[in-house]
Amino acid sequence: MKTVLFDIDDTIFDFTLSAKAAIVKAAGEFKIAFTEEMFNYYLQYNELLWEDYENNIITREDIFKLRFPKLFEHFNVNTDGILFEKHFHKYFKTEYVFIEGAKDIIEYLAPKYELYIVSNSMYETQYCRLTQAGINSFFKDIFVSDRIGHQKPTKEFFECCFNKIPNFDAKETIIIGDSLTSDIFGGHNAGIKTCWFNIKNIPNTKHAKYDYEIHSFEELKKIL
Repeated sequence: MKTVLFDIDDTIFDFTLSAKAAIVKAAGEFKIAFTEEMFNYYLQYNELLWEDYENNIITREDIFKLRFPKLFEHFNVNTDGILFEKHFHKYFKTEYVFIEGAKDIIEYLAPKYELYIVSNSMYETQYCRLTQAGINSFFKDIFVSDRIGHQKPTKEFFECCFNKIPNFDAKETIIIGDSLTSDIFGGHNAGIKTCWFNIKNIPNTKHAKYDYEIHSFEELKKIL
């Protein structure tokens, strides 16, 4: 193996904890008592929106226009959801909580492989988070859907990434990610090896095909 592609959220960083920290800060600005019930609703609705985005049903911009307005409507909170989204992004750019073992495995792999980021989020947001976390320099490049013009799991997204990787060899490439749809389906359809990072021990209800399944980054050392 020569090239390793890493997803970010819920692979390198804990999205739930990172997003919660950003939401709490934004809610403080808006003087909103943001409850655990509201946050759980946000997580569920946000996940559904991202799945629709991956399936080309909505755009990424639709996610940002819908999730907080829908949340506040559901809980009868009189707040501008679009404006709240902007404040959330302001804080989310600096929030990161590492998944256990993520930083260590990146430092372990960097001298041995060419590491790249593949993400469906926004370039500026993810670049800032990786930089804040002190791991940006370990990656040869950062491929994010808003710069690529396509999103995981589309073949076009991966082809654009592959075209930017010097001396790319699909047989020597693996993607590591938590999402069965964007990471595993995408990687499989793009003709590269796939490693499902299933830290939450969820069942494979989507019947996705993958080459490896790991539940911790220590297990990855047996593969790479």
